[in-house]
Amino acid sequence: MRGLALFAGMGAAAAQAGAFLAVSFKGEEVPLALLEEVRPAAVILYPSNLRRDPQGLVRRLRAFDPNLLLLVDQEGGPFTSYREGVVRFPSAMALSASGDEGLVERVGWALGCQVRRLGADVNLAPVLDVNVNPDNPIIGIRSFGADPERVAQMGLAFARGALRSGARPVGKHFPGHGDTGVDSHLDLPRVDKARDALEKVELYPFRRYVAAGMPGLMTAHILFPALDPSYPATLSQRILTGLLRREMGFKGALLTDDMAMGAIKRHFGGAEAALLAVKAGADLLLLEPDEEAIRQVHRRLSQALARGEVPASRVEEARRRLALLRAGKGECPFAPEAEEALALEAARKGVVHRFGPLPIPGPGTLVVGLKISDRYGAEPTLADLAPRHLPGSQGLNVSEDPTPEEVRQAVKAATRAERVVVSTYRWLGGFREGQRALVRELLALGKPVYAVALGNPDDYRFLPGRPTGYLATHGYRAVQVRAALEALAGAYTPAGQWVFGGEP
Repeated sequence: MRGLALFAGMGAAAAQAGAFLAVSFKGEEVPLALLEEVRPAAVILYPSNLRRDPQGLVRRLRAFDPNLLLLVDQEGGPFTSYREGVVRFPSAMALSASGDEGLVERVGWALGCQVRRLGADVNLAPVLDVNVNPDNPIIGIRSFGADPERVAQMGLAFARGALRSGARPVGKHFPGHGDTGVDSHLDLPRVDKARDALEKVELYPFRRYVAAGMPGLMTAHILFPALDPSYPATLSQRILTGLLRREMGFKGALLTDDMAMGAIKRHFGGAEAALLAVKAGADLLLLEPDEEAIRQVHRRLSQALARGEVPASRVEEARRRLALLRAGKGECPFAPEAEEALALEAARKGVVHRFGPLPIPGPGTLVVGLKISDRYGAEPTLADLAPRHLPGSQGLNVSEDPTPEEVRQAVKAATRAERVVVSTYRWLGGFREGQRALVRELLALGKPVYAVALGNPDDYRFLPGRPTGYLATHGYRAVQVRAALEALAGAYTPAGQWVFGGEP
């Protein structure tokens, strides 16, 4: 009888365990058998899911279960999952550099409308991390800057915009990923700051976000010894329940970052880490597109519910909170032309000009563009757009890490030019040696050289000499590349504010 009761309990627990799961999958074929087996509360959609027929995929998911929460990363800038057939907006840092809170709200609104047109419920944005470490390997231009007050102000504006669309914003990554030197996708970062220092910087935007009654937050896979010496935030009851829920008063849904990231899986395993996160207070676990890994998490949570390791009340609690993330009524007045105009306005207002006379003439100018790698669809380069937006100029493309032969070709072309515009790029990882060599050889010609930083805005730190002029766009989206060229041509005067920290 006891065995039968346990079996029956496992069946009921298996039906409940899916309440904590946000699953993902590869490609555009919906894994119906897996969904039927684990009955997840949510699905997170990635760029590989949203290529040929994104709305059709969403319709198939809704046909399976109309109550599924559908999540998407639509931050703008480099983290934009829904890309095909929609306007690609500049990064959070470009928006913040505008200094225009109303603009940030309108972009948050437009991105929320993209989420709703897709048929999804949740935009996993804004990023509320204060990027105080200029060498942060994963945040950078995804952040609204290095000042906690500005991050809070702009993050809330973005979230208010999302709510206007009917989409639900989820701020991330609590308690803060801005002062790390390690990418949590790869390993476990550690932030050794005293509690009072964390309060002044990392926690400040999240306190403001919670006080505003926003519906969702995402955790960070980071160890904060001042808050919990044993567990990273995602697995820490002290942080998620003690600090966030009880002390800060957060009532919304709490999502984990991807549980397959190295910070968690390498150090705490898969299924056991998932159980720790639920016990710590997480309502929804973001799981990797690996069916066996998803099944293992589901089995472990089913066991924990059947044995009473996780009380059944947690299931109802999670469901109640996740209901706050279901899309609501909103207004989406953006025609494609209006979105394009808004993206260009944001890109122009986000361009920072730090030194060098502007404008420059197009004739006699060589524009050297970097072909920045993007596995989900490359953007046009500075050289590609130069003839149109810097009339009379000539363009030459090189790879993101130029080879010695590409450097020679660029120098040869530059000898016939009167001045050179060269793009640089650093966001993930260090500054490429090929870029350094390219700039060094161009500077050696003794001609005016204008550098345009298309990622983190502080590439000047890594250049082998001071260029004649310097612009920063905070991203390489097409509208940002265009905005840089228009600034060089004098179509407008760039007035973006420096928000990165360590101003030149």
